[in-house]
Amino acid sequence: MITCYALLRKVGSNLYLSPYLKPEKTASLDADTPVVLKSSGMLTKGQKDEASFALYSAIDFSVDRWIQDKQYVPRLLISAVVFMVTYFFMSLAIRDPIPMVDEVLVSTGLTVFCWIALAKRDTRSSLALQRRYELKAKAGSPDFQVQEGIFALEAFLQDIASLDMQDVCDNLCLVEKKEFELLSEEQKGQWSQEFLELLLLYLKVRKRSLWRMVQRVHAVRESKKPSLRLSQRLFHLSIQQKLDLPLLSLCVVLLEQVG
Repeated sequence: MITCYALLRKVGSNLYLSPYLKPEKTASLDADTPVVLKSSGMLTKGQKDEASFALYSAIDFSVDRWIQDKQYVPRLLISAVVFMVTYFFMSLAIRDPIPMVDEVLVSTGLTVFCWIALAKRDTRSSLALQRRYELKAKAGSPDFQVQEGIFALEAFLQDIASLDMQDVCDNLCLVEKKEFELLSEEQKGQWSQEFLELLLLYLKVRKRSLWRMVQRVHAVRESKKPSLRLSQRLFHLSIQQKLDLPLLSLCVVLLEQVG
């Protein structure tokens, strides 16, 4: 079973998390495996369409990466041949006052063009198209299930968005020591670990700057040493709307309670 999660937000964009963002698993995923999309409640038609688009986008991303990795060696060899042939042709056919400069520049330019053209050709190959079709056929019609614990995560995001930014930043960086309440012991389980894994995967692929900030804050909290400087940095980025503070808080607290 392929399990995906929908995290609905009143402030900020909805998140649709799935294992489709793992290129290394694209080849191993069975096209006949049922897909389940878990959420805090019944989704509207618009949210279902939004979820399908997000899953399709993740599939396109992973298939592109998978086919490019699969064809890396042939693409490398062809590009190397193009470079060598162009270089020797330019060396023999064109005489210039500065040896090697023109040859290297032209050969490098053609090699880069060849590499990009081959990469685009691979993403449109019959193998890639077939894999996309197989995965999207199931992802487009998932089974919808309600997961009670997700409501607590959505409520946490809403609560953080309503609090003072400076207080949240100080609490995250231990300048002020106040415990965050998220999931109760009854609400935790295998689903929460799976959710955290997919959430971190989403950050690593889609929001790398936020992922790096999560790592910094998590390291501060593990060291148990307050960091006023990092708190000020978080506040500055939040004021400029360059940081999703509620999502950052959710990731940090989940790492502590579930990870």
